[in-house]
Amino acid sequence: MEVAQDTLPELQPIFTFLNSHGNKLYQEGYFLMLHDLDSRGRPSGDRSWKECFAQLVGTVLSLWDAAALDAAGDNGEVVPTFINLSDASIKMIESLPMSSSTGQALQNVLSVSTAANNRYLLHFNSLNSLTQWTAGIRLAMFEHSSLQEAYTGSLIAGKGKALNNIRQIMDRTRVKQEDWVRVRFGAGTPWRRCWCVISPPDEKEYQKMQKSMKKKSYGKTPVLKGDIKFYDTRKVTKKSIPIATITDSYSAYAIYPQSKPLIDQSTLLKIEGKITIHTTPESRMEGFVFVMPEYHAAVSGFEMLLRFLFPVWDVFNLYGRPNRLVADVLDARGLMFALPKDKRYGYLDILDVAGLVHTEGSTNWSERAWRKQMKDLTNKRM
Repeated sequence: MEVAQDTLPELQPIFTFLNSHGNKLYQEGYFLMLHDLDSRGRPSGDRSWKECFAQLVGTVLSLWDAAALDAAGDNGEVVPTFINLSDASIKMIESLPMSSSTGQALQNVLSVSTAANNRYLLHFNSLNSLTQWTAGIRLAMFEHSSLQEAYTGSLIAGKGKALNNIRQIMDRTRVKQEDWVRVRFGAGTPWRRCWCVISPPDEKEYQKMQKSMKKKSYGKTPVLKGDIKFYDTRKVTKKSIPIATITDSYSAYAIYPQSKPLIDQSTLLKIEGKITIHTTPESRMEGFVFVMPEYHAAVSGFEMLLRFLFPVWDVFNLYGRPNRLVADVLDARGLMFALPKDKRYGYLDILDVAGLVHTEGSTNWSERAWRKQMKDLTNKRM
């Protein structure tokens, strides 16, 4: 990625950091891998363990078949396979039963579920190796999402002031915002066109809370949240059942569109949090959705993005909203948290994260809890 001379000064450091993250080697070595589930979530055709040599560069895991590498020798060429881990979920498995008859079990296994429902089992020769890889993947994913948040903040700082109606966009969301969007409920699923309704908390309740806060000068400030609902149709009545509801969110940010000329038109964003899918029976999960607000005539993609992001931040109290956006790099609530002035990106190393991996109870942490722990640790290191 070239950092061109015409790049806005606010965006220049971000492009440099995105670039170095995409080329950073987090971990490499040998392990055994089994492709457990295919992209449709069914047991895969070839369920045999294969020895691989792997490199984790950025959030892309490159895998070479070890037998093919041996056969090719020093001058031969072996084409790797790639697994994108930017939206993956991982889980350490202390003991994986192999056969019920002998009672044998595999130790040191990491389960990796990619966004497209593929599941891979990685088997390591030691607990140390499992820990190193788990910490490496966690760190790569954390730095990836943190950089997307910082990209969002830099984009607003660099381009927001040029919008004529930026004040209206940044005004607190008091009424429902409704519009057509395209949504992916998880990364392996197809895009769906939905009518999206962003509902802020009740205005009377909000005013009542503001009054009570003025009387109280201490204590934890209560938080009122709204929700986001996605429908199949624009004709929404009280009886309409949504396809999905986001009831809470811990992060929402624009996704860097992989190429600078696309920035002005890209409306792609990701919302992470608690999602209810209204099937029968209902499924509630912690997950994420990708959203692309649809274009309006004579409105740039960048403006459409902001028109959608600010209400989302307001209803879930993210990054300091519905008050001022937190701009301080030392404040863990902000989009720009831990953005260094000039040094390389990232304050954590694999050893720091390995400590978290071995914290009691960490095997049951949600993605939200992992993100919080990593931010707290970053805060300490800073």
